[in-house]
Amino acid sequence: MMKKSVLGLALAGAAFVTTGAQAQAPEYAAQPRIELNHFLMALSVEDIEAVTAFYVDVLDFEVVKDAPLGPAMHFRWLRNGTQGLELVQVADSQPGPERGPPPAHLAVRGPGQLMMEVADIEATKEILLSKGVTPAVDITDLTAMLGIKVMFVVDPEGNNIEIVQVTGE
Repeated sequence: MMKKSVLGLALAGAAFVTTGAQAQAPEYAAQPRIELNHFLMALSVEDIEAVTAFYVDVLDFEVVKDAPLGPAMHFRWLRNGTQGLELVQVADSQPGPERGPPPAHLAVRGPGQLMMEVADIEATKEILLSKGVTPAVDITDLTAMLGIKVMFVVDPEGNNIEIVQVTGE
């Protein structure tokens, strides 16, 4: 029964797309909206010094705030352009679920990777290589499908970072 429902939805969606029907805005669209701007992405880390060194030395972030709250918790804010990271070290924190290399890492639900945009992915790769960082996934051209080129690097604690160059809309 479930397979028929899913198949029915897929066929209805395909018919909708092929007929050129325009989606109607829901009635609630006229309601007051929350406007959000990026502030920080928080990463829980085991070794705040090693992770800070990676983001500062490799990805050119700056430390903009450092707030140790005794031995139990330490906050550090990093910024590069409009990208902000909050590194949080908590005593006795536990590692998260094991994730495979990209793109298999997305088989585990939850945050998959940090995504950071660059103007020139080839130049960014050369800078990374000059700093001794080899991409975990080399530049992949997804222009036809998503309008981007991507590559992945991994920080010292295994967090995947997707470097993106927008190539088209």
